[in-house]
Amino acid sequence: MKRLIPIVLFLAFTFNIVHAQIQWEQVQPGVWKGVIGSPEDYDLLQVSGASPAEKGFSRLPEVELPALASGVKASLTDGKVYLTFPLERDEQLYGLGLNFKSVNRRGSILNLHVDHYAGKDDGRTHAPVPFYVSSLGYGVFINSARYLTIYAGSGNRKDSPNAPVAKDRNTDRSWTASPYSDAVSVLVPSEGVEIYLFAGPTPMDAVRRYNLLCGGGTLPPRWGLGITQRVHTLYTAEQVGKEVDDFDRHGYPLDFIGLEPGWQSKAYPCSFEWDKVRFPDPKGFVEEMMGRGIRLNLWTNPYVSPESGIYKAMYPLSGSHTVWCGIVPDLADEKARTLL
Repeated sequence: MKRLIPIVLFLAFTFNIVHAQIQWEQVQPGVWKGVIGSPEDYDLLQVSGASPAEKGFSRLPEVELPALASGVKASLTDGKVYLTFPLERDEQLYGLGLNFKSVNRRGSILNLHVDHYAGKDDGRTHAPVPFYVSSLGYGVFINSARYLTIYAGSGNRKDSPNAPVAKDRNTDRSWTASPYSDAVSVLVPSEGVEIYLFAGPTPMDAVRRYNLLCGGGTLPPRWGLGITQRVHTLYTAEQVGKEVDDFDRHGYPLDFIGLEPGWQSKAYPCSFEWDKVRFPDPKGFVEEMMGRGIRLNLWTNPYVSPESGIYKAMYPLSGSHTVWCGIVPDLADEKARTLL
């Protein structure tokens, strides 16, 4: 009897898997939504406060539901959703948030998690985004604020229709630890989720539809697309002015200049207050730069120093843990945003 126990437990686990049938609903021209299980109340599209820029869709080509829709699979087990999106052999993937070292995401394993950049494009970054676009001209958005695990063409199911051929590492020099994969697999740690498909026909069109669904975006000012320079962390107002002088002297254009967190009295965690020694007259400094046609970009992070003037008021509006010994504001709270 003892030998049967692990077999019974294994079978119980296996039968707990529920395969979900996805019904695609067109929500905007070229945009379809599928619902799996019971999505959580926290909705990325709703919490953004943006409404689809519906007029913009009329300027895009008419399209049909992307062919891959019929191949998207979903299952629920142990309170989690597993998604599989088919890939063609030469297909490339882009997106999934801020990356520093790579552009093509195919072959990656990513854990989308808001974090400081640790030197690897592994999903733990300043701005992870659960949206990717394919070189075949479609996009996929996972409407979840959870920490997602994404195998972007890096996992192989045993029932895959285009599974790689097993090779002998002992004798076959073409053996690789990362064999070809024909799917994007996504683990969503919740009992349901919404997914969106964006048609093209080009990758740029898919990005346009995603942008329009999210409100249409904001066109930055012209200077924000101009020439920038960033100075060292502990530069003073005088040194920044000299940097601008050097650009003028050499005839180089300059639209805005970035100040590292040393502009603050405390940094990492930050005080959000000008350092009075390096910048004794912040207002005058800003006005001087503006008078020379130079805007300022002030680098910071949201972790509030215990020595900041807003620390006490922000404390009850922050999370349970600190980062670099600074409290972490809940920026979904309007009062917290006002304090910053």
